[in-house]
This record gives sequence, C-alpha cells and structure tokens, in this order.
Amino acid sequence: MDKNRMSWQEAVQYLIEFNKKHGIHIKGGKPATCVMVAVISKDSFDQEWSLESRSYAFTNHNKFFIPENIGRSIYANSLTGDDIGVRLEQYVPDRWKVEYCYIKEEREE
Repeated sequence: MDKNRMSWQEAVQYLIEFNKKHGIHIKGGKPATCVMVAVISKDSFDQEWSLESRSYAFTNHNKFFIPENIGRSIYANSLTGDDIGVRLEQYVPDRWKVEYCYIKEEREE
C-alpha cells in the first residue's frame, strides 16, 4: 500500500490497524495520532472547489476507526479551514466520491 495515495477502503483499514498497533481502544486514548486526508472528487459538488477546499483531514481518533466504539462518526476539516467539523461518514460513499487518501502526518504522543 502506498501511504502517499490510497483508496478510501485502504485508508479506513489503515487507521483501524494503526489503532490496534498502538492499543487505542477508546476515543480519547492518544498514544499515537495519524492524520489522514481524503480528497473528494470534483464531480461530487455542484460548483467548482479548489483541491484544498475539497480535501478533508481527519484522525484515527474518530469512533469509526475504533471497532470497540458503538458510534461510527468521522469528524473532518477542510484543509482551507472553511469547512469545519464535517461528518464525513454522512457523505462518503453515498454523496461524495473519494478520489484518493493520503497520510498527512503520523506521530507518537
């Protein structure tokens, strides 16, 4: 798997495995963080948006990536900062198509 470019499904699996590797079993347990970016396709929108405007950053600490959690939320922010707290799981894959994902940052805390 290319960490610089992966599918939505590969990104989801990567973050689940990242949490398992670092023993993250509850939201708020933060021994390590992985920041992933999902680039949404242009045709998912009715108007033209820049690449940064349609790129959303999110972390492994979202409930969606922690199988032990009941919730399935993914909160994300656009890279431009003009779209904050978007519930990504409510748009992907039904309304928005993900072109690709990439790892922006990984860190131990």
